[in-house]
Amino acid sequence: MPNDRPNVLLIMTDQHRHDLMSCVGDSVVPTPNIDRIARSGVRFANAYSAYPVCVAARMAMLTGLYAHQTGVIDNTDYLDWRYRTMAHHFADQGYLTGLIGKMHFGDANNHGFEYYLSINDWLMYLGPNAHHFANEIASNPHGSSFFNSVFDTGAGFPDVYDLWDGKGSPWAGKVTQSDFRSMASELPAEDHLDMFVARESGKFLQRYKEQPFFLCASFMKPHTPLFAPAEWAAKYPVEDMPLTDPGDISGYPEHIQRRIKSFSGLDPLLRQANLSGYYACLDFVDHCIGTLLDEFEAAGLLDNTIVVYTSDHGDMTNQHGMQGKFCLFDPSIKVPLIISYPKALPQDKVCTALVEQLGLYPTLADLTTTGPVGPPARQPLSAAPTAISDVRFTDLVHSPELPGPDAVFSEYNLRGDNSQYMIRTPQYKYIHNDGSTDELYDLLNDPEENINQAADSDRAALCRELRAQLFEWFDPQQNPFRGTISDAARAVVNP
Repeated sequence: MPNDRPNVLLIMTDQHRHDLMSCVGDSVVPTPNIDRIARSGVRFANAYSAYPVCVAARMAMLTGLYAHQTGVIDNTDYLDWRYRTMAHHFADQGYLTGLIGKMHFGDANNHGFEYYLSINDWLMYLGPNAHHFANEIASNPHGSSFFNSVFDTGAGFPDVYDLWDGKGSPWAGKVTQSDFRSMASELPAEDHLDMFVARESGKFLQRYKEQPFFLCASFMKPHTPLFAPAEWAAKYPVEDMPLTDPGDISGYPEHIQRRIKSFSGLDPLLRQANLSGYYACLDFVDHCIGTLLDEFEAAGLLDNTIVVYTSDHGDMTNQHGMQGKFCLFDPSIKVPLIISYPKALPQDKVCTALVEQLGLYPTLADLTTTGPVGPPARQPLSAAPTAISDVRFTDLVHSPELPGPDAVFSEYNLRGDNSQYMIRTPQYKYIHNDGSTDELYDLLNDPEENINQAADSDRAALCRELRAQLFEWFDPQQNPFRGTISDAARAVVNP
């Protein structure tokens, strides 16, 4: 392999809302270290996740395939081991592939990552101090069920889904719940998973800096549990968090209205705790990213490393009276995406074209001259498509001012009664809610998606056009997952 091929450092957080970065504008949370990456690279202002759920989004990004193609559509699905990932691609090209932190594989397969430290390794590092994390899992402001079960695969507890199959969580009945008046963690900063990821990533590069590597440093925050080290929690007092009225919600589909009413009906203290913890955790993970960047800079590796920053999906952070993801509003489905490689790419640029995060795999293959990517399956697999979804954005990384594609796509809830499918054009977003009210938003004139125009008579032709284009991408009538349950879900104790 030529020695001039760059390393790749893929930095991921979990559930980072796309516009909560100070490089975007007046962010509630300062992000000076993510800003460092943006100043030395290209920031994509309109990047979309393939699916607003952790596992589905991550497996889509790794494989270059949509969730409806792999069948990984919720947090209890496994990616079939025969699928090729970007880690397999780089390993085949002579790179050492590493994954440190959260990736949500759900089983014991490493999917092309030869060096792998998971959440389980961090829990082993914590030893008896793991009870603090168990308390945090039990203290989820989104619902009391977490206290009763102490079971949250979304937060890696357990990291392998069926580890406690038939037995339930061994922590049940042995935890203490927070009163939510403070979102300060009992763990010191150095013992949090996010600092563990930064520290162990630093060890990786010191050990392997003499050879080409593809390293994914995958942080947990600002995903639940929303407890930050005390110094960071103190910056965002629970009682100071503002709660806004969602306004008129009558134009939204019924399933969206139900979510708004459910979250808005929570105790205001819990809603404030959610915001406080989210902001503090985002602030802290930015600090951890800075620690990692310092390590790379000190090792002299940044000049020959493509640095990518992204997240799997966003968070509503009380917009429309909602929290979390699980919908196709922009705060949930858009992601931060920055690519930095000053040696060969523009610096301090913003690309406003539409891009799909799904295209990161072939784009990185292009940037490292390790392409073309291989077939989607490494071994015979009848369910696999014949090729990945080629939505690469290599040209935009080199020339951010270029126009992007005419449309991007996303989907959600393929097993549910109201499966949701999205097409986004430069001006409009059209969402088909199977069995419910469709949605149309004019994002140039209504960027916060307050006014659903799908029922307006003068928008009927536009809706038909966008619907036809969406169905050409994926026809909901061909959805084989509706009403099914994953094999993993059957095996997991469902509290």
